[in-house]
Amino acid sequence: MKSTFWCLASLVALLSLSCSSSWNMYSEDMFHGKRLLQEGEYAEARADFVKAAEAQRWPAAYAYAATASYKMGDLPAAGRYLAEAQQVDGKSYAYLRVLGYKSLTLLKEGKEQEGRSTLTQYAALLRATSSPQGARQIEVWLRQQSSDLVGLELMIDEQVSQYESDIQQFQSTGTGFYNRGGNYRGGPSISP
Repeated sequence: MKSTFWCLASLVALLSLSCSSSWNMYSEDMFHGKRLLQEGEYAEARADFVKAAEAQRWPAAYAYAATASYKMGDLPAAGRYLAEAQQVDGKSYAYLRVLGYKSLTLLKEGKEQEGRSTLTQYAALLRATSSPQGARQIEVWLRQQSSDLVGLELMIDEQVSQYESDIQQFQSTGTGFYNRGGNYRGGPSISP
């Protein structure tokens, strides 16, 4: 009986250590990848995001790998990572990034109708989660039949970064936009 107990206790400890280790690897790779992405080191950033996805199969890692791929001009890889992010989960805070970069990828591939449709979904999610003003900016862009993908990319980067920053602040401190009394807007789940 004692040996069975010790065997089970050892197994639980090993599993706990394994989960903790994969979380640490995920966190480190995501942190380094985001820093490299900001510095314009897209290939290195993508490699870190892919390693993070291998450690923890979460949509944020795939969404960021797609972002780095798009910025490198590797549209097929961006499409694959976006599809993987959507397959893993369509309700995490990373979904705004997924929709934004999916629309950019489709538009850059010349798939105008699909890209505009996805951009409309992006604007609706942006309005529902954090930024009616940002949603209006996207809707104006759509109405103007604009072909300024560089401007659209900058707009999406700014909007998604602000949203993710607000979510991280709320998760870390319980303060910020998502903790404002009557102004709370429920959005996608805030799971990693």
